[in-house]
Amino acid sequence: MAGASNGSRGAGRPRVTSPEAVEQVAIQLLLREGYANVSVDQIAAAAGVGRTTFFRYFPSKAAVVWSAFDHTNRRLAELLARADGACPPMTAVREAVVGSTRDAVDTRGVWLERFQLLDTSSALRASAAEHWETWRATVAAFIAQRIGAASQDVVPAAIAGAIQGAYIAELRGWLLLTTTTDDLLERLRRSLTTVGDALEALTAPPPIPSAG
Repeated sequence: MAGASNGSRGAGRPRVTSPEAVEQVAIQLLLREGYANVSVDQIAAAAGVGRTTFFRYFPSKAAVVWSAFDHTNRRLAELLARADGACPPMTAVREAVVGSTRDAVDTRGVWLERFQLLDTSSALRASAAEHWETWRATVAAFIAQRIGAASQDVVPAAIAGAIQGAYIAELRGWLLLTTTTDDLLERLRRSLTTVGDALEALTAPPPIPSAG
């Protein structure tokens, strides 16, 4: 029985034991060959797993690219939910964005590389809006809660859009740099500080009308 099981994996296949390991193999293969040119079967073969195992880890080929980013979205929401109520809203957002990104970069060896694929695949670009909207909505909901507004109101929506724009710009810039993770995260912190400082006044309580 053991021999039959090993044979079904295919001669020479490396043993892969986690979604993260399959993801690493997949991202490198997709970058090398092009997203449209690689099938699920090819990813599974390169990772040394069967189709059943692949689909147990990921519902689709696109999910391999987006799963870690979606995890980062969830981590962002967790950090915002735990933010100290006395912390200024823009500071809390900055620290949550930097913290969730640090966790992703530290634990996912190919986390940044997935963004290179977006520039080469129209299929991935089409699906990007849904994932980025989740990220933006998370920030907007936090700002709205802090200032007593609805998340779709102008101020939360504008702040979330500006923070997201700065974040995307930094991610794209990172792909062109060869430096340490700490240096990259410090660049992100500085950029978000600049944007946050410019927007901080929008989160201030409205002035109390004078008695006169």
